[in-house]
Amino acid sequence: MRYFCTIAEQGQVSRAARVLHMAQPPLSQRLRELEEELGTPLFERRGRSLALTEAGALFYRRARDILRAVEATREEVMRAASRTGPELRIGVSPTCRRLWLSRFDALQRAFPAHRLGVVVADSSYLEQLLRAGQLDVAFMLPPQQTENMRVHELVASRTVAVAPRSLVAPGIERLSLAELARHPLLVLRRSVGIGSYEWLMRRFQAEGLTAEVALYGSDVELLLDLLEQGFAGIAVVPESETVGLSDACRVLGIAFELPDYRVSLVCRERAEDAARAAQLLAAWSCRTDADEGIIGSELPPDPAP
Repeated sequence: MRYFCTIAEQGQVSRAARVLHMAQPPLSQRLRELEEELGTPLFERRGRSLALTEAGALFYRRARDILRAVEATREEVMRAASRTGPELRIGVSPTCRRLWLSRFDALQRAFPAHRLGVVVADSSYLEQLLRAGQLDVAFMLPPQQTENMRVHELVASRTVAVAPRSLVAPGIERLSLAELARHPLLVLRRSVGIGSYEWLMRRFQAEGLTAEVALYGSDVELLLDLLEQGFAGIAVVPESETVGLSDACRVLGIAFELPDYRVSLVCRERAEDAARAAQLLAAWSCRTDADEGIIGSELPPDPAP
C-alpha cells in the first residue's frame, strides 16, 4: 500500500521509484500484481504519467487511512515499550518543597516500580489538577473544598520571619507586628481562597497598622532567594522551608498568633488513589534523625477540628 500511495502522489512510477529509493522495474511489477489481485485497473496510463481511476481513488483514500493507523499504532507501541513501569503523578506545593525533598528517598522506596512525575505549583492549582484527574496525590496545604477529597494532615509548620542579619539587632529573637510594619514584606499568597496572606493582613488591620507588602506570591524559594541576594526586607514563611539558608539571613519567631502551615497529603475519594496515599503515609512516617531539623511539630493523631 505504501508503494501504491507513493505512485499515486508522484504521478509517475519513475518519480515514485526515486522517492522510495528502489529500481523502477520492481516497483512496476508490484503495481501490476496489486491490480491483478484487486481485479481492476487502479491507474489510467497517459504516456509516462498516471492518473487514478475511480477504483484507484477509492483504494488510495482507504490505503492512506490504513497507513496512518499503522503509524499511530507503531508510535503507541514504541511509547509503551519505552516505559519502565506505571506512573505516580505527584503534586508538591512550594510551601512544603524542602519538607517533601527530605522524605523523597522514603517515598521513592514505597513505589520502586513506578516512574514519579512531579508538578510543583500553588496549592489552589494542585487542587484543580487533583479534581481533574491529572494528579494522583498532592503534598499541599488543605484544599479549599474537601468534598470528594481525602485529606491526611502530616505536619504543622509554624510561621516565622526571615530577615537579613543587617536588618535586625543581634539580641532580637522574635518580631512584633509593629516591627514587621516598619519593613518591606515578602509574603506568601494563595492564588485562590483564604490563606496566610489574608490572615496576616487582618492582624495588621486589627492593630491599626499598615503593611508594606513589597511582593507576594506562591513560591517560598523565590522570596528567600530575594533576601539572600540582598533585598532589605522581611519574608513571612513556614519554618520548614528555611532549612539551608545562608548565614546572611536569620530565622526569627513572631510575637503574635498566626495559623500554622498544615502540610497535608490529599487525594480523591477513589479506592486506587486512597491505596497509593496509604503507602505514601507509611513511607512519610519513616522519619530519621536527619529529618528533625526540617520537619517542625508533628500533628497529634486526632487533631481538633
